[in-house]
Amino acid sequence: MVVSFVAASLAVPLVCVAPSSRADDQASEAQPVERLTLLRLLTAPGDVVDADGVRRPVAELSGITWLGGASYAAVMDGSDRLLVLDVDVGPDTDAVPPTVVYKGTVELDRRRDWEDIATHPGEGRSRRWFLVEEDTPAVRGFVATDAEAPGNALAPLRHVGAVSLAIPFRTARPNRGPEGLALEPDGRRLWTVNEEPLSRDGPAVAEGVSGRVRLVGLDVDPDSGLGEASDPVSTRREVVYEVDPPHARVGLPGGPLYSGVVALVALGEGRLIVLERSAAAGVPPFENRFYLVDTTTAGEARDIDGELGSPDVTPVAKGLLWKGALGVNLEGICVGPRLPDGSVLIVGVADNGAEGTGEPKPNPFALFRLTDQPTDGNVITGR
Repeated sequence: MVVSFVAASLAVPLVCVAPSSRADDQASEAQPVERLTLLRLLTAPGDVVDADGVRRPVAELSGITWLGGASYAAVMDGSDRLLVLDVDVGPDTDAVPPTVVYKGTVELDRRRDWEDIATHPGEGRSRRWFLVEEDTPAVRGFVATDAEAPGNALAPLRHVGAVSLAIPFRTARPNRGPEGLALEPDGRRLWTVNEEPLSRDGPAVAEGVSGRVRLVGLDVDPDSGLGEASDPVSTRREVVYEVDPPHARVGLPGGPLYSGVVALVALGEGRLIVLERSAAAGVPPFENRFYLVDTTTAGEARDIDGELGSPDVTPVAKGLLWKGALGVNLEGICVGPRLPDGSVLIVGVADNGAEGTGEPKPNPFALFRLTDQPTDGNVITGR
């Protein structure tokens, strides 16, 4: 989703290790304690020259996934290509600042409102790619084409199937449908989420009012992938997540108001990092909030048709990891490799607001450090 406001001054990041919860006391007590800290806020160019010599825009980044090593792939709203890039983080980020280097773009099947991307790191040409788009809406599967790309160009991806999200996200408000996508470390479940409440689930975002959305888990067959299940609806998991109200600010009259979920990171065993983004006219225009949630702390919500605000509906437990303004519209996050100190890198991309400008604009990237998290190799696992 594209949101444009004038960026204000950066806020001092707040790190909180005491989890908060809107679920019952038992769920809150089960919530683990983790820490997230901001490492760097970087900028990268607004375009890239591909191997075919064509200069292509890099704009409206909305999702990112780790490919292994220093390599990542990111999707762009309203594009028919995804961006491949390197994020180089050395052993001492104070002495040698991290860098972002674009490697080129990869052709997709068509132009869509791509919102997020997920894949496993380190699988090479056999890698399976999953992208969520808001047009249909659907989660779509891709694999690398068999033909080699000319020169140093990156091979286009071949569309191999899709699972419709029309049923879980029916009655989505315009431009507030599926926004985030994350693949569990074992590769057997994808998580997606609608950005703001469905019209059947509760009122639209308003000042001082929280909203409830649906975290939807889709089973992935380890052999056939996504889109092969005869009845994908019967295999999905669905729980309720409560989004905070719009952030406090020095307000300006009028203008749009947003507060919703824009990205997910899957930690394993149903545990997720959820990125909430609040945006409104005023100073600061944005607030980014990271929460740790455990989807096992809430009951199945697939059969609840509306009225998510009822006291009988228990949302997942959530614990605050970090929140801050950053001055940018953060829209996508992913897990990266382990850092030299044993912590794990979290990479975030922001929408640069270049829609309709016709001119390249720098793209913001945010790097975070996640600590106190058990790992197995370079892939985060559950407890």
